[in-house]
Amino acid sequence: MGQKESDGWQNRHHGGLGSGLSGSGPLAGGKRELVEFTYITFKSSSEILSATLGGHVALYGSTVDPATVPYLKEGRLRILTYLGTEKIPGYESIPSLQELYGFSIPNLMAVYGPNGIPEYALRKLDEGIAKVIKDPDFVSAMNRMYTPIVYMDRVQLNRYVEETLPFLPYRMGLREGSRSPNN
Repeated sequence: MGQKESDGWQNRHHGGLGSGLSGSGPLAGGKRELVEFTYITFKSSSEILSATLGGHVALYGSTVDPATVPYLKEGRLRILTYLGTEKIPGYESIPSLQELYGFSIPNLMAVYGPNGIPEYALRKLDEGIAKVIKDPDFVSAMNRMYTPIVYMDRVQLNRYVEETLPFLPYRMGLREGSRSPNN
């Protein structure tokens, strides 16, 4: 994009870059690069994809999935950065937030259940899930959805969440101060 195109694009988005997110609200901001974002929440990733392709929002934060890939291949969408650390084959040269700023935003897929599940049942679930993620059909399905498999049992996942997520806003520059020696 040349300077003239860039200036025109910035002028059309002067109220902050409309950024589509599914869920309840933003995880990240543009404080480090002095970019203002206007977060617009949608009910689903497919709604955000349509809004992005239609020019209603400027950015789309989501996982890469089978619905997105054709638009990447056609050149109608492009990956600007990876929020997580895993990259998609064919797009390895695109920098991640980890490479650019020293942090990543995890996309944690988990199996949830209510409090009070007995310990023996939790162990059985851990064992079953550990087997399922190695099943060739499961691996193939995850590959078709461009979803890396990074397995953590419930103890590892809980430790990761407790040690990582509370510090993320500080590492991202969204809050002042430091709550982590790695900040």
